[in-house]
Amino acid sequence: RGKENKAVIASNIMYVVGQYPRFLKAHWRFLRTVVHKLFEFMHETFPGVQDMAVDTFLKIAKQCKEKFVVQQAGEPQSFIKEMQADIHKITLDLDADQKHVFYEAAAHM
Repeated sequence: RGKENKAVIASNIMYVVGQYPRFLKAHWRFLRTVVHKLFEFMHETFPGVQDMAVDTFLKIAKQCKEKFVVQQAGEPQSFIKEMQADIHKITLDLDADQKHVFYEAAAHM
């Protein structure tokens, strides 16, 4: 039951953050935190969570693409370079279709 509750909360969070791209664009640190949380959800084994994580990542990548390729204030490098360095770790638990969506999101950046 606890795992199910966690999955419901995760899906609600992913839905909400996907609805407010202007807020995400205006608040880099929050956007960065959200995407890192999505990367965590990509390792979750509860049914549907990984799918929703990659779909939300795609949606955010399309809407906030310019934020990921430019080095933000206080960051050592652009997010896309950071992501590229950890790409194997991020996608480790995804199946082939989910990896396809992940790479589509990266391509939009």
